[in-house]
Amino acid sequence: MLLLLVYGPLAQWFVAADRVLFDQLASRLPNKPLDSALIVSVDPARTNETDVSATYGQIIDVLVVAGVRRIVMTQPPEIPDDEDLPGWAAAMNSSVLVYIRRSALWQLNGGVMSPSLPLAVAFDSGDATTNHRMSSAEDAIFLSNYAELPRVAVDDLLNPKADKSPLRGATIFLDASPALVGAVAMLPSGQFVTQSEIVATLLAGIEQDRTIIAPSWVAAMEWLAPALLAIIAVLFMPDRSRKDIAVLAGVAIVMLLLLETLLLFVLHFRMDLGRPILIFAGVAILSAWLVEDKGKEVIDAFKKGNDFLAAGRLEPAFAEFRRCPPNENVATVMYKLSLAFEEQAKPERAEAVLEWMKRTQGTPESRTSGKQDTATGPQRLGRYVIEKRIGRGAMGAVYLAKDPRINRPVALKAIPIEKEFEDEELKEARLRFYREAESAGRHAHPNIITVFDAGEDKGLAYIAMEYVPGIPLKKFTDPKKLLAPKRALELCASTAEALDYAHNQGVIHRDIKPANLMYNPKEGSLKITDFGVARMTDNNSTKTGIVLGT
Repeated sequence: MLLLLVYGPLAQWFVAADRVLFDQLASRLPNKPLDSALIVSVDPARTNETDVSATYGQIIDVLVVAGVRRIVMTQPPEIPDDEDLPGWAAAMNSSVLVYIRRSALWQLNGGVMSPSLPLAVAFDSGDATTNHRMSSAEDAIFLSNYAELPRVAVDDLLNPKADKSPLRGATIFLDASPALVGAVAMLPSGQFVTQSEIVATLLAGIEQDRTIIAPSWVAAMEWLAPALLAIIAVLFMPDRSRKDIAVLAGVAIVMLLLLETLLLFVLHFRMDLGRPILIFAGVAILSAWLVEDKGKEVIDAFKKGNDFLAAGRLEPAFAEFRRCPPNENVATVMYKLSLAFEEQAKPERAEAVLEWMKRTQGTPESRTSGKQDTATGPQRLGRYVIEKRIGRGAMGAVYLAKDPRINRPVALKAIPIEKEFEDEELKEARLRFYREAESAGRHAHPNIITVFDAGEDKGLAYIAMEYVPGIPLKKFTDPKKLLAPKRALELCASTAEALDYAHNQGVIHRDIKPANLMYNPKEGSLKITDFGVARMTDNNSTKTGIVLGT
């Protein structure tokens, strides 16, 4: 549709777009004026037609005597058919070349100017015959800007005492169009020019081999470029994100602008690329408008998956999570999903989830957050292989472990529950421990450590949690290591939002403190830990004194 508009009913508007682009570039093209050239203008407002003709004759006589190279009369005086030629016409038979133009300066054909006088002067002077750029196929010369020529006042020229030596060998443009007052056109640069100034500009381009032309192959490319770029845009832009579309369109448009600039400034070829640029921009805008918002789609899929997982609908949860691009958060919830399948006695589905994780996430290596104490605890807890101890609390220790099934690092918090409680209290503590671990496993929030599993082995109750490298915020309570106020407030806001989420889930942490807030300065992320000691708000237990934490 865009191509039909470009070459169909709206073609004139697209041609105008090409001209606007050319004008912006051509106005900055460095040009040089003709060597040894002057403009002499007779002001017709100060005399009548007879006197104008006589003044022309006086000027030509002076110029012939001064030995000028050529005289170009772009605006000769009117000579009625029933009158004899004026006396100055005899100068045309002298050694000085005199060029007289009686017809219009140019013919406008489809917006293209075809200048004849500059070409005639150049060919007659022999300057265009050696110009490799000029040929019979080039029927149009394009204007850019006007490099100003000096003007000589008529009174100064006719003054017998004036120095005429600068006129020897010069090209003189003789007209009756004073600067600005006699302007007949405006160049792409915005300059108002007279007929003599236009002829001088075009003649300078011909003689200095700087003529702006449009060879036949350029004209062909102007027709092909919009179609080619439309095809390229249609092939590569759909199904990309809006950011990719914007980058691709921006790069293409800049390259087209650079190409047109290079052709104009270096080769002096005019190639209109306004239409291709509009075509490419149009396809880019259309593609961006039609493309789906992938980011919103991923967020919705992740939220739906968490909702299905919380409701125990594992298959729909698996389907939603697979729509999300692989990352740490997706891997975390997928791990919880595999455990949920195991609890429902569906080992084959748990294996399918783990296989998906291996295929998309790889097998991450165990990571550490710096030098830690050497592991002094058990070598295994449940199915988890202990690698080292990475923390110690009042009630137990935290270990870096690995789930050997998928080679995934986890953080194991182990509590010596049998040492802390006895008999009936132990039974109650064990019940509370699993209940509260289950409540912590409800959470699916980017600022809350995810709980994968809970169990008991070797007299230790353990909670398997997401391993996140970082530094407890307690480290930044030292007056010498304080965070910037803005960053501290941002972390407070993230913590508050996560707690609000947990409260809406019916879970209260009960142990919020800097030591339980894990901060990763490199990524700027924050995670609340130790939700395993939380108490559900709907718990009706009246037992007191059982506190699984500080």
